[in-house]
Amino acid sequence: MVLRGPRSGLEQKFFELSSKILNEQNLEMYDLEWHAPSGELRLFIMDPKTKTAVLDDCVRVDRAFNPYMETETWIPDNFTLEVSSPGLFRNLTTVDHFRGVVGQDITLGLNKKIDETVYPDFPKALRNNLKIKVKLVEANDEGLVIDAKGVQVNVPYTQIKKANLETDFNNLKD
Repeated sequence: MVLRGPRSGLEQKFFELSSKILNEQNLEMYDLEWHAPSGELRLFIMDPKTKTAVLDDCVRVDRAFNPYMETETWIPDNFTLEVSSPGLFRNLTTVDHFRGVVGQDITLGLNKKIDETVYPDFPKALRNNLKIKVKLVEANDEGLVIDAKGVQVNVPYTQIKKANLETDFNNLKD
């Protein structure tokens, strides 16, 4: 996984505008994806207290973009905005995303399996899997420390293809 690098160009302008709008709405940006060819901006937002967003939050943010759509000449003609919550199984794409879910279960899609010669006690049930569900113990600038059924393993970000928060529906409150 290549962690998201610095933003530039239109993506940076959208990041700055989105940050301003979200600040005015007392919301936070979880993530932003700019797809230049289609003109689509995907903005994932959350309430800092609940770490999610409801439909009303998304509508407020969408409407708050309208004045800028009329006045900002740098916004492309084919621009489309999609505002949503990061979701229960949110993507983890930055070090901050990982740090925010330390102690929780995550699913990792790996580029290569965990090296059994380095981790001989790695659980047999997970050994040949490129997709594993584990508990996140630590996130640092180089990678993760995970707990795989009692065995702690260091996983560099370069070994991770995809990562998501894993949600236990049994622990969700009404």
